[in-house]
Formats: sequence, structure tokens, C-alpha cells
Amino acid sequence: MAVRVSAAMIVRDEEKVLGDCLDSLVGCVDEIVIADTGSTDSSRDIARARGARVFDLPWTSDFSAARNAAIDAATGDWILYIDADERLHVPEGVRLSEFLDDPRAAAFTVIFQPLVGFTTYKNWRLWRNDPRVRFQGVFHETMRPGIEAVCREDGLAILDSAVKITHVGYEGDLSHKHRRNLPLLRKAVEERPWNIFCWQHLAETLAALGETREAIAACRKAVALARRPPKEMKEQSDGSLAYQAMARLLSDVGEDALPIIEEGLRKIPHDRALLFFRARGLITAGREEEALTVLDRLAAEDPSTLHDRYTAYDVRIFGEFAQDLRGVALLRLARYDEAAEAFEKAAVAAPENLAYRTKAAAMRGRAARAATS
Repeated sequence: MAVRVSAAMIVRDEEKVLGDCLDSLVGCVDEIVIADTGSTDSSRDIARARGARVFDLPWTSDFSAARNAAIDAATGDWILYIDADERLHVPEGVRLSEFLDDPRAAAFTVIFQPLVGFTTYKNWRLWRNDPRVRFQGVFHETMRPGIEAVCREDGLAILDSAVKITHVGYEGDLSHKHRRNLPLLRKAVEERPWNIFCWQHLAETLAALGETREAIAACRKAVALARRPPKEMKEQSDGSLAYQAMARLLSDVGEDALPIIEEGLRKIPHDRALLFFRARGLITAGREEEALTVLDRLAAEDPSTLHDRYTAYDVRIFGEFAQDLRGVALLRLARYDEAAEAFEKAAVAAPENLAYRTKAAAMRGRAARAATS
């Protein structure tokens, strides 16, 4: 018999996005199990109309408890972990059951795009339905320890798949999510004070809510944890986010962010986001030639072929943003024609941003005047 796949989900008031998610699962999974944690909109009706099995679950401010309840209700041999604001993409001609029937695998990664306009990375989203694999943590919950235990105990592996999941839920005004997340994040750092990502997310959330001083304090804790030797590669990725957040917060309060960026790059020299931050810091410090070397390196990369194991990057740091910074650096060096060319490339990457064309025209004008003076 074909391997049966259960999509296990938790949902609350997701009528705007749920339908598209469930439509993406059609023909790919055998069962959709939804734990509804208190919807007051039409989410339940949307789910049932598409054949999902929905049950009500009181919300206890614990994401792991909710996710585990959905998994406990699943009957498939494999679990697919997906949220309402995500979409599943299975390559043409590929069936999940075909590659899931691999006796070597405890779990499979998918190609994950966490934000629109970002590169992708590998994410653990498919695993055998095994009672040893359950989520842990009230927020930023994880099933990784359980999967790793199955691999150790049963001699199995985590394999890669060509399946892709895209996330569309971080567009527009996020203030409601920040307010919702704040108490959960406070609880998460109490529960897992060693977790870099929880501290970093707490810092970003506090900053978004205007609590800058507390945000910097939380981010310092994240950076302090990132300074330790990483126990796994994901900690290195989380460390990069901590250094980036610290750089942004220091810049926002008028402090020099370059030292913390340089520290981050000593630990993670290949990190493209930190390289971009370094270029910006170098320009601020009047070190334009050094900045251009970094920016040329970024501009030479093709983000469509960049698939980091744990880190996603905003594609604009390779195109639009890189060229805009190049234009600024070249302007300061009085290389006006080259600055104009950089701003024109930024305009090609972001044609809706008229400021780039205005800058390019101004640089052409300066170059003309310089040539005749």
C-alpha cells in the first residue's frame, strides 16, 4: 500500500490564507488534521469544505501542546508539518509516497522560503509518525530532538527532498503578531534561556513595539550566547540573526555597529547578510573602497541558485540594495558615471522605486559638469 501522509496543522482565524494552503495539499497528502484553537471566523468551514478533519482544542498559550494534539490525531505513516500561511509545492511528476517509502529515512527536509523575496534553506517538515517525535517548547517549538533520537536509536537518517514550502504570512502590518508573540517569547526565554533564536526574536519584537532599551538588553543576551562554540549548524545561523539584530539596534540609537558586525563575520565569514551590514558600516566609516569590494562580491552572486543549509537572505542585498550602496560609495569617491550606472542597476531591480532613477540622473549631471570644468 502507498505510504499515507497526514498534514497536521493548528489554525485560528486564518480564513484569509487557509484555503490556498489546503488547495496546495490536494493530491499530495492523504489526510488533513486541523486542531482549531478558537477561530471566530470561517476557518472551520473552509477546512471542512476541503475534506479536512477538524477538532476544537482550547488554547493554552503553548504551541507544542497544540501541534502535538494534531499529530496525536493523525493516522498517516508520515507527518507533514505546515501552517495556514504556507503553501506546499511538489515538483511535476513527483509523488510524496514514492520517496517517503525510503527505508533509510527518519525524516526529510523541504526547500523552505520563509519570506517572499528571500532565498531558501532546508527545513525539517516531513517525518515518520513516531510517538518519540513530538514538539517541545511553548513558542518557537521544535521537533528536532525527537527526530534526532529516532535517527540515533534506529540507525536512520534525515534526507533531502525536492518538495518546497513557501511562507506568505509576514506581509503588511505585523503589530498584532508582535503583541501576541511578546508574552510567549518572554515565557520561551525563561523556559529555554540558552536558545539564541528566542532571545533574538524577543529583541526584534520589543524593538518593533518601541521598547528599544529592553530590545538591546535582550539582543545582548542573544549575542553572548552566539559567542559560544556552536553545538550544531543551526546555532550558527541563529547567531547570525543575533548579530544582525544587534547591528540594527545599535545603528538606530546612533552607535557604531561596525565592531559587532566584524565580530559576527569572524565567527561566520561566509554570511551574506553580515557582509551587507559590513559594507554599510564601512561606508558610514568613510571606508568606501573596502565597501565596494564587499558589495562587488555580493552583486556577483546569483540568489536564485543560493540554497544555504540554514539561512535565508533577502535577495535585494545581491541586487537592488547592493547597487544602491555601491552608488553611494562611488558618489563619495566622486566616480559619478560609475555611481550613475549603479543607481541605474538598482532601478532595473526595483522599477517601482523612482528615487533610483532620480539619483542616476543626478550622477550623470555631476559627471557632465565635472567633465567640462
